[in-house]
This record gives sequence, C-alpha cells and structure tokens, in this order.
Amino acid sequence: MIAFLAKRIIQGVIAIILVLSVVFLALNLSGDPVRLMLPSTASEEAVQEFRAAYGFDRPLGVRYFIFLGRVARLDFGESIGSRRSALTVVLERLLATLQLAFSSLLVASLIGIPLGILAAIYRARGVDFFAVGVSVIGQSVPVFWIALILILLFGVQWPILPPSGYGSFRHLVLPAVTVSLFLLAGITRVTRTSMVETLDKQYLTTARAKGLKEFNVVGKHAIRNAAIPVVTQLSLQFRFVIGGSVVVETIFGWPGLGQLLAQAATARDYPVVTAAVFLVASFIVLANIFVDFVYTLINPRIAL
Repeated sequence: MIAFLAKRIIQGVIAIILVLSVVFLALNLSGDPVRLMLPSTASEEAVQEFRAAYGFDRPLGVRYFIFLGRVARLDFGESIGSRRSALTVVLERLLATLQLAFSSLLVASLIGIPLGILAAIYRARGVDFFAVGVSVIGQSVPVFWIALILILLFGVQWPILPPSGYGSFRHLVLPAVTVSLFLLAGITRVTRTSMVETLDKQYLTTARAKGLKEFNVVGKHAIRNAAIPVVTQLSLQFRFVIGGSVVVETIFGWPGLGQLLAQAATARDYPVVTAAVFLVASFIVLANIFVDFVYTLINPRIAL
C-alpha cells in the first residue's frame, strides 16, 4: 500500500507542475504580460520598471525555471492589487471555501446516499420515483437559479436568513443549501445505480438462498461492494466545490477561493491567480490521493 500511495503522490506532484506550467505559458504566450497587467495609460518608463522588477526582461526559458524554483519555495510573488504576498491573500480565503465545501458535501451525502440506497432496494416504488425525480431536477436546474430562488424566498420574502455575507452560521446556510441541492442529485443517482447493479449480482442471490437476512445482505455485502462509485462521485463533488463554485460564491458574496480567482483574473492580478490555481490543484490532488487510499480500504486488491 505504501508503494501504491507513493506512486500516487509522485503523480500528483507532476500533475501540479503541469497545471502551473499551463498557467505560466498562458500568461506569457497570450501577449505581453506586462501590458496585460498594467493599465493602458502606464508610461513606457513605468512599463520597463515593472518588467525589470518582475523579471519579464529575461528569456522565457529562464523565467520558467525561476518560476518553478519560486513555486518550490511557495513564493508566488506579491499581489499587484494589495502589494501583499499572493499566497497569503489566497490562504485568507481558504477557510471560507472549506467551510462551504465540507458543509454542503456533508448535507448532500447524509441525504443522497441513504436516498439512493432506499431507491435501489425499493425499485419502481414511491421512494424510487422520488429519488429519480430529485436526480433529474437537480442535474437540470442551474445552480444560480437555485441560489436566486433561495435568496428571494428566505432573504427577501421571508427574511429569516441573510441573503449574502460571511461571518456566522446563518450566513452559511443559504450558500451551503444551494450547493447541497446541486450535489445531492449526482450523489443520489450514482448511489442508486451502483446499488441496483450490486443487488443483482449472483453472489447476493446465493446469500439470500442460504437464508441470510436481507438487512445483512444489503448492510454487509451490497453497500461495501457498491461503495467505490459512490466514493468517486463524492471526490468529484468535492473538487467541484473547491474549484468551481465561483457562481455561488459571487451571488452570496461568499469570500472563498472561487470568488477570489474570478476577481484576480478580472483585475489581471496574475500572482494571485497562480497562487489560487496552485492551491486548488493541490487540494484536488490530495482529494485524489485520499480517495485512492479509501479504495484500498474497500478493496485491498486495488493496491496490487
């Protein structure tokens, strides 16, 4: 198992380097990065000073290796907007994103996994139709529409929750519920599909024929063998919340990484963009490694 996880860690580091390399090349090959970062009214003297201060007067290959060396030291430079460490600016937003990610994923899992299991057990019955309906509606309704409806109902029509902001549990409820409703559909669908396939396996039919109670068939055998697709789905959902919840964070004024990345890209604050991409990529890699570890616990043969 140690060799298996070590291999995954090495692959993760390579993946982060490749992602950052793409960011570096996109910045440097899409035009003059100095002209992109500075306003159009900047004088030629200011442009040359900025170019020398940030090392843009050196050849591309030299800048690339300097860039990798600074990344290895977690040095992404200063934010152009705030003149503070870009990594510090990004880390200040990390807690808000993690709060939203874990709370929404927890709520969606606590509802979606049992609902999917029940839908698979009681196929073609009321709970199954309800679960399928939740999956279809949740996957087809845009997340921004869910956010606006929740704000209209619980922030304006019945003002019991703050429609935006950050600072207390009450501020977390609406954005977390919005993301949870979106995640719930995928988790329910994958859990139901995986359980349906597992419940039809021959070894479970044999277990029932031997007199094993249905509770034990489902609890001890079916759920464990159906878990890998569900774990995969949970990891995919976590990646979405970490790196793709820009719309939700923007609508609710939630100061997370998604909102920061959008603001930094608009303001052409590339040190912050690079630091944010690095942090998001690192969390995705860590999530993948954790999922691989869970896989080996569920089925040790995977590590062979």
